[in-house]
Amino acid sequence: MNHDNMSSDTMNSLPSEIIVRILEDEQLGFSDVINLGSTCKNLHKIIDNDNILWRTKCFQRWPSLKDIYTNEKSESYVANWKEHVKICLDIRIQLFHQLSSMSSRYYKEMNDELPNSAFKVFDPLFRVKDGAHPFAYQVLVDELIDLIKADTLTIICFRANNLTHRYYGRKVIRYLKQSHLKEEWQKFISLPPSEQTLERGATIVAQWGQPEERHVTYSYIASLLDSIAEQTKALLKEQHPTHSIFSTPEEQFVYWRNNIIDDNQWNVLETVQVTDALCKVLFHKLGFYGRGEMYYCAENSFLDRVLENKRGTPITLAIVFENVARRLGVCCEPVCFPSHFLLRWKETYGPNSDKVENLYIDVINGGEFLTKNHCPQIGGVSKCPIKKYNVRKAATAVEVIRRMVINLEVAVRQRVCGSWGVSRLRSTFELEHMVQPNDADPILKLASLYSNEHMDLTEIEELLQDVDQNAATALISWNLNEHSCCPHRYGMMEKIKPNKRRPALKYAVGMIMKYQGQAYVIIGWKVVIPADKGTLYGLDTLIYYNIKYSILGDSNACQFVEQDELQLTKPQCINHPSVGKYFCKFNGTYYVPNKEMAEEYPEDEEVCNTLLATTKTFRRKNLQNLSPLV
Repeated sequence: MNHDNMSSDTMNSLPSEIIVRILEDEQLGFSDVINLGSTCKNLHKIIDNDNILWRTKCFQRWPSLKDIYTNEKSESYVANWKEHVKICLDIRIQLFHQLSSMSSRYYKEMNDELPNSAFKVFDPLFRVKDGAHPFAYQVLVDELIDLIKADTLTIICFRANNLTHRYYGRKVIRYLKQSHLKEEWQKFISLPPSEQTLERGATIVAQWGQPEERHVTYSYIASLLDSIAEQTKALLKEQHPTHSIFSTPEEQFVYWRNNIIDDNQWNVLETVQVTDALCKVLFHKLGFYGRGEMYYCAENSFLDRVLENKRGTPITLAIVFENVARRLGVCCEPVCFPSHFLLRWKETYGPNSDKVENLYIDVINGGEFLTKNHCPQIGGVSKCPIKKYNVRKAATAVEVIRRMVINLEVAVRQRVCGSWGVSRLRSTFELEHMVQPNDADPILKLASLYSNEHMDLTEIEELLQDVDQNAATALISWNLNEHSCCPHRYGMMEKIKPNKRRPALKYAVGMIMKYQGQAYVIIGWKVVIPADKGTLYGLDTLIYYNIKYSILGDSNACQFVEQDELQLTKPQCINHPSVGKYFCKFNGTYYVPNKEMAEEYPEDEEVCNTLLATTKTFRRKNLQNLSPLV
């Protein structure tokens, strides 16, 4: 009896409920379930007819669908979850079909940045208006994140998806998510002002800036804010057990959670008791804090990271404070001063409230309440921001988000280096344009970046059509005209010309080398023969070869170095975002060129195998030390 028959006999001896429970284990995938069902008719019947089993496996494979179906209350509409799984798998097939064609179209591009038009082929996969399944977007996002998040261990053990797929997958998920978020932003600004909560707007910013993160959802961020509110209520219960908040119906808290309130819900004394408890929980118990240098770290502009790391800018800390306070029936208003960001609080916001003195909550200093008398004590500002304390109006949610994005640009500019930095800067400019669509300044920044990166400027021309013509747009138009003489054509599948190796060439693409004490991978080489020497001495005269190698390292930089500056080193993975543009996998000894690089350097892989034969022990030892994947 073969192994499969023994397994099926063992499974058949179990009750069907136990069989299903076993198959619901997260470690078992669709192929495991299908393979077991193919071993005998009884198991096939049990598996094929169990709708709950297929729903469970569907949510395990694509967790974003569970949130969508739960939130949309649409789960009841799926009569056959097995068929639904087939639809999702078909979406996956279409995704990888398009992903596989990216390298052949864009391998020859001189830089890593591609225009958004390069990803229009993915629109029919996720845009409902183009015929996509209503929840195809969630399936695609989960598939791409699983692809991108494959760890180094998986790569070395040859079980990873193609590195080239991962390289383009990062670009595709950015396009998918930001296309989706543009629609979400339009929905947000279309809401009634009372529903435009800061946490919702800040969530969009966090999602935009972290396209590869699955967990950055509104429900996740709201749950973290809910937790702080509950901790504050617990402290309030200890200190003021007769507070009116404890006789408030749950429905009222649900309303405050989702809507901006226009006044404090308690008398002055009870309102102060709530804010005091909130300050103790937020700044003393949980340890939230911020400093001026927080502006220069992008993650401190992302609300989920602020809630997780307890560090933030004045704006993000104020957003946390305001949203928790609102959940507890306290009204705070954001105020954008030129040199500072504070929350304004009044004893009452009712009639004649303009005559009531404003108090300002400084979240950078532990939630201290400030009046105009505190101006000399506010550090880091040349002029007192609250001297004219009743002049400035409360900022709208959109105005606060715009201020957030400006701070984010400052943070990103502080760390612009290599392809990662350029991509983040471009993403920030596009975010600025989304929240300020009638402002030419973000378009001017994009035009400059596109020009520097030799990108197609057609998209910039399209953006200009919706902006009033002024000096800035005139300057952009001038830039466009300057570059229009050399239009760039993307995705033309240029024919790759093979490079012939010369005797003086020692190394090959894909090899791991040491340069100035750091590990790099070779991504190209060039043999230059001086014209006056080649004719005189012949092409095989080694001394007159000028050999340059292109290398990538963990430092996120591409460098061009001389051959004698390189030396072999221990094989290791290189943490650079562009590795996948050239290689399909790391085999434990060297990086294997993808199809396009293999065509450009057809002799190099054989050289790697020959030259590195003596270093195969590195690979053997590395693989032996790896624990099996779960």
